[in-house]
Amino acid sequence: MSNNSQVVRIYTAPLQFPCGEGTTCCSIGQSDEYVSSLASAIENLGVTVKLHNVEKDDDLALRFPDASKLLEELGHGITPILSFNDDLAAMGLATLEEAVSVIREKLN
Repeated sequence: MSNNSQVVRIYTAPLQFPCGEGTTCCSIGQSDEYVSSLASAIENLGVTVKLHNVEKDDDLALRFPDASKLLEELGHGITPILSFNDDLAAMGLATLEEAVSVIREKLN
């Protein structure tokens, strides 16, 4: 059975290094490679994936105002933010496996 009518939105922030370029102690946001891998892993579950950069569009604020307020208060450290259809599914997941697991649970 195809889940293509199910939509997962992934809200990301560009990878930044507040302590200086090349440091790993305090990077925030996601690299392009990570975002591509995350989108691909979730698409493999048979859902439609839509990507949003929280710095470039206000889709998060329009769909999930409370999550947008948290983003303003806590910063990009709470990305990626995942939604499943019209529900907020997760914020600040550390690994691809966690993200896939959250969406897989929503599908069941």
